[in-house]
Amino acid sequence: MESIDNSEISEWYRDKTVFLTGGTGFMGKVLVEKLLRSCPVKKIFLLMRPKANNDINQRIDDMLNYKLFDKLKANRPEFFQKLHPVRGDITHEGLGLSEEDEKTLAQEVEVIFHVAATINFQEPIRVAVSMNMLGTKRVVNLAKKMTKLKALVHVSTAYCNCHLQETYEELYPAPIEPGRLIQLTEWFEDDVLENITPQLVSPRPNTYTFTKALAEHILVNDAEGRIPFSIIRPSIVCGAWREPEPGWVDNMYAFTGLLVGMGKGVLRTLYIKQGIKLDFVPVDVPINLMIVAAYNTATKKFATSTNVPIYCCSTGYQQPLTIEGLNDLLKDTVRVIPQEHPIWFPDGSAKTNKTLHTIHLYIANVLPAYIADFFYKILGKKQIAVKMCYRMMKAINALEYFMLRDWTFHNENVQGLWASLSPADRQMFHFNVGDLDWAQYIDRYQRGCKKFILKESTSDEALERAHKNMNKMLWLHRILQFALMYCAWYLVSSDISVTCLSTLFNELIKWFTLYPLENMDDHSSMSSLPALPEEGFINS
Repeated sequence: MESIDNSEISEWYRDKTVFLTGGTGFMGKVLVEKLLRSCPVKKIFLLMRPKANNDINQRIDDMLNYKLFDKLKANRPEFFQKLHPVRGDITHEGLGLSEEDEKTLAQEVEVIFHVAATINFQEPIRVAVSMNMLGTKRVVNLAKKMTKLKALVHVSTAYCNCHLQETYEELYPAPIEPGRLIQLTEWFEDDVLENITPQLVSPRPNTYTFTKALAEHILVNDAEGRIPFSIIRPSIVCGAWREPEPGWVDNMYAFTGLLVGMGKGVLRTLYIKQGIKLDFVPVDVPINLMIVAAYNTATKKFATSTNVPIYCCSTGYQQPLTIEGLNDLLKDTVRVIPQEHPIWFPDGSAKTNKTLHTIHLYIANVLPAYIADFFYKILGKKQIAVKMCYRMMKAINALEYFMLRDWTFHNENVQGLWASLSPADRQMFHFNVGDLDWAQYIDRYQRGCKKFILKESTSDEALERAHKNMNKMLWLHRILQFALMYCAWYLVSSDISVTCLSTLFNELIKWFTLYPLENMDDHSSMSSLPALPEEGFINS
């Protein structure tokens, strides 16, 4: 366990009572683990809603079964007694709290972390407003009743102003008066709201970024001068860099889908724009920043450059990574750390032409996936290729907007806050992305995908077996390439080539007419798939 003797920030948290929304999400779980491990808090109240047959106590037990809590279980299991689930829901008035729970929170809570939000890019505007905007308003209303409150940390997103190519750590004008949008969702029926949503959110791409921008204004308007608060804007949140365990991840969102798709040999083409800087951040970076920001909000030891304390938690400004650089790192790591039982040898290419990318996608991804499942069925094995292929394609489609555009997120406040910390606090709550080695991180991320997502061993023996299997796949891959080249030569050199190519072209036209890429969600093969990758790429 970490020694907190010399950490001023850890000492500040001693015997503090914390209230957390979104505690069972990706970021929420990492925040809970870090608070328990590094901060001697008194209590952590977790706002939770019961699900299906699980009450809130069962949900706590389920959450603690994740491997990121293993170290605490082994060394300090008594720390879990600090967790106190509170029945509630951010979509309900008063957060759905009972009078007794509301009174307890009002009397005891000193620090709030508001992490809960819907992160589905395609969420209907009514739902996005209820969760992202009204949820924030309800948290602020509760905070106003707290007699001991010292800090409220609100998690936004670096992409809330994504219509701007360059953004600073400041509050930008609201695209619409928040109260007016809330009224629209109360007055209009769902079909009317659906029709006007594109005009409402423009020039932003979706309801997520639109409502997160407005949530910041609700917080500032309702809390400024009354509640001490800070806003954290993380970019795309991915697997852990240093803690709680390097590479830890619990979902297939964002770049996790790329790693798994390439490693399994499913992802064989990627549509890119050359020179684009990607911006994604390991989950432990914003978590440590949030903890430090709460401390600074209360102590005011570091003054931000703007009146509204906003911290942009991103990597592109300090440690940029281009799309070509990521592609090279991904190709290297999936071969150095191969996955077990890949569908095919991991080989592919990045393309700057959308048409070529789409053709390659169907020929090299969709068609082979159906062929693979056909043979799996004959062999009596589980048919997974088509399912994995479409999950991967949906993940890439949802990421595409953010992979084809270049942003500059200034983070001077983050750098200034880091510079103000003591060596002990820097070691305990590390969030300086200037130290990030992308090659090392992608290596850890790949190992994390194998261990936590695919449940595969990362031991030397297991990797050696995987390498042997990968070599077999390489031979099969080269043989198939040679056979296809021979077939192509034969067609071109034979008298029937023109007829064959004409027939093939007509069949391709029929295929694209029946199954256009943009209508992929309507494909019959998708009916049984979970709606994973349209959610949660920015901060899950």
